[in-house]
Amino acid sequence: MGSNTIVGVLFQERTSQVIPPYFNGQYFSHWKVRMKTYAKSYDIKVWRVIKKGDLPKPPSNKDKTIEGQVNAKAKKNLLYNSISTEEYEKIQSCKTAKEMLDKLEVTYEGTNKVKKTRIILLVHD
Repeated sequence: MGSNTIVGVLFQERTSQVIPPYFNGQYFSHWKVRMKTYAKSYDIKVWRVIKKGDLPKPPSNKDKTIEGQVNAKAKKNLLYNSISTEEYEKIQSCKTAKEMLDKLEVTYEGTNKVKKTRIILLVHD
């Protein structure tokens, strides 16, 4: 019964090729994996901008404009449309898609130092 509840919460009838996976503050790690898959299938450049913050070195200013457009796509089409109002309030001041994902990661997974401490505690228990 418990696992059915989790599956129901994870998918919340928003499984679609058109609509990004929805995040309401629960099961962040599951949402992140699904968002990565969705973003890559949407446009690999969009995932690059979300995760790395940039595209490969642009040889011209035209490519810098394209990077800005990809960042806008990542922010508006994917991240803003895939989160609840409460989550939006946490990232609304972020300037880039990478900042948005970083803020959510720190909020729900902690910093790298926190993650390492958790692993150490789990190993020693």
